[in-house]
Amino acid sequence: MAHPEVKDEFVFYLKEKLNFKDSDIFINKEKKLTDIEDNLIKNFIKKKQVGIPLDYILNSTKFYEEEFYVDQRVLIPRPETELLVDFINNHNFSRVKVLDAGTGSGCIGISIALKNPKIDVYGSDYSMDSLNVASINKDNLGVDNFYLIHSDWLTCFDNNSFDLIVSNPPYISEEDPHLNNLIHEPSRALIASNQGLGDIKNIINQSKYSLKKGGMLLIEHGFNQPNEVNNILEDNGFSDISLLKDFQDHPRATLGIL
Repeated sequence: MAHPEVKDEFVFYLKEKLNFKDSDIFINKEKKLTDIEDNLIKNFIKKKQVGIPLDYILNSTKFYEEEFYVDQRVLIPRPETELLVDFINNHNFSRVKVLDAGTGSGCIGISIALKNPKIDVYGSDYSMDSLNVASINKDNLGVDNFYLIHSDWLTCFDNNSFDLIVSNPPYISEEDPHLNNLIHEPSRALIASNQGLGDIKNIINQSKYSLKKGGMLLIEHGFNQPNEVNNILEDNGFSDISLLKDFQDHPRATLGIL
C-alpha cells in the first residue's frame, strides 16, 4: 500500500469506518486492534489489492451535498454529473413532472427532488438491482416526492407525461480504452452500442413522445459526442439546442426543447 493515493484512502477509511482519530493512526503505536477492527482493515487491504474503488468499500459516496449508498450494482456518481442537477435547480420550476431516465443510484432524481419539494420526480431503470439501490437512497434521505418505476428507458410512459426529462445514460463505446479502469463498475451502465450512441438515440426518440410540447430533454454524453447528439436531437424535432460544459470546460450535456 505504498501508493500515496491508497495511503490517503486508507487513512480516510480508518476515520470513516473505524472512527479512528489522527492520534490513533499516527501517534499511538501501541494501540490494540479489536478483532472487528482487524478484520475490517484486512478487508480494506484485500479489496484495494484488486482495485475496488473506496466508495464501494465504504458503500458511500458524496453527490450534491448528500451521502448516497452505492455498491457494485450501480455506477459511482461523478462530480461532473452535478452539472445536470445544477442546471435544473437553477430554474424556477413549479408543478412540473420530471423524469430521471436510467436513475441508477437515484442520485440525480433524488438531488432534484430534495431541492424542489413541490415537484414530482420519477426515476426509471430497467435494472431491478439499480432500483433496489435507489430505493435505499430514497429511504435514507427521506424523499417523499421521488417515485421509482421499472421501465426500459421510457417505454412504459404515456405520451405527454413529462415536462422535463434528464438522463445520464451509458455512452461509452465497447472499444474505449477507459473501460480498463472501470472493471469494477457495472458495464451495462457504461457501455452502449453504435459507438456509445445507442441508448442516447433510444432516449431521444422516446422522449419526443413522452415529453409535453415545449418540454425539455437534458442528456449527458461523452466529450467527443456533442455534434452527434445535436444531430440526433434535430432529427427528432428538438430545437433551441444548447451545449453545457463542465468546470473543466469539457462538453458534458446537451439540452433540447421539443
